[in-house]
Amino acid sequence: MSESDASPWLFLFGLVVFLGSGTLFVVDLVRGVDPWWSIVANATGAVVLIGWAALDTIRDPDSAVATVGGATGTALLLYGLYLSGAGVVITVTGLLRHDHLDIGVLYLGVAVTAVILGYLVFPSGTVLGEDDERETTTASGEVPSAPSSSSESDTEE
Repeated sequence: MSESDASPWLFLFGLVVFLGSGTLFVVDLVRGVDPWWSIVANATGAVVLIGWAALDTIRDPDSAVATVGGATGTALLLYGLYLSGAGVVITVTGLLRHDHLDIGVLYLGVAVTAVILGYLVFPSGTVLGEDDERETTTASGEVPSAPSSSSESDTEE
């Protein structure tokens, strides 16, 4: 198996674990069983999928993210997004069906930290482009001129 063959298998593994454990979480709630292991498995599947996304992003020659910092920032932002959604689900269901409310609250706190770190680590030049950071353009591609003291509509009247 070559190095390029690992990425699709990693994605497939992460997806199966993530979706399977999400389904198991719902089944555990319906059956009244402690959902601890489904929460752990879901977090593991999410980490594998996020790791695959970062790996795939940095390996893709057409990707705007070509640095380790960019891939790390992407992973942290995705992790923060996952933790936000999972934290809300675990917190709400923890109020009603299980004893792991603390995990949901912890997920929400870590989500804020991951998003802040991801924002700080992610290089803005990969999104804006090196040439576009200082210069804005109009929809037609023209660089707007500096505003004058009187507008053109005032001079036409």
